[in-house]
Amino acid sequence: MTVKPPPQSPEPPFSVRHPFLIGIDGVTKVTFVRHAQQAYPRAEAFVHDDWVDPPLSHLGQVQAHAVAAALGEQDVDVVVCSTMLRARQTADMVAAPHGLVPIVVHDLREVDSYRDLAPGAKPAEIVDPQLWQERQDLFRLHRKWDLMFFGEPSAEFHARVRREIDAVLAAHEGQHVVFVSHGGVINSFFAELLGLDEDLFFLPNHASISTALVKGPIRRMQSINEHQHLHAGLVSN
Repeated sequence: MTVKPPPQSPEPPFSVRHPFLIGIDGVTKVTFVRHAQQAYPRAEAFVHDDWVDPPLSHLGQVQAHAVAAALGEQDVDVVVCSTMLRARQTADMVAAPHGLVPIVVHDLREVDSYRDLAPGAKPAEIVDPQLWQERQDLFRLHRKWDLMFFGEPSAEFHARVRREIDAVLAAHEGQHVVFVSHGGVINSFFAELLGLDEDLFFLPNHASISTALVKGPIRRMQSINEHQHLHAGLVSN
């Protein structure tokens, strides 16, 4: 026996659903996936180059498979990622169940920390330790990229990230777009959506999912930092 769903009632005047893009045609679904865990350097001394673009760790590979399985149950039209290895490896797994090849966008990379540090230079030998500690303490309170020595300014970072996100969304209206990217990038999108003046208002878990709906100038958050597809042993930051 076939069970028919009940008929849908018309929306009342001033529907609370329509402002959240529910029941509206031509809405773009946006899913942000933070890359899975990268392989952290094991050297005793800090060497910035070792941290710039590492591959996924073994745990990260398992996390990437888990988020790929979760999104494999949905219809996905486009997968976009940054040029950074950890994002590309995660994106390849996310795209595979849908027969897609990720679109790689350089300017969706993470904030360029230590961008202006000369090759081989050691921050501890350049900046006074007390000043370094003061900046670090301020960053714990305010989480602004401008507080990091030698790094990409906040305004420059947000401008490039939001420009590329907007371009992708404009090219894929009404589709489900999955961005496999970085914590700073995800924060930039949702901070603008929520009207927050913070660069890092939350720290997404590795391989977590955050979603929004977009139509024209209207952007509405649906969820943030979902990680129920990762059992306790797979959760990391």
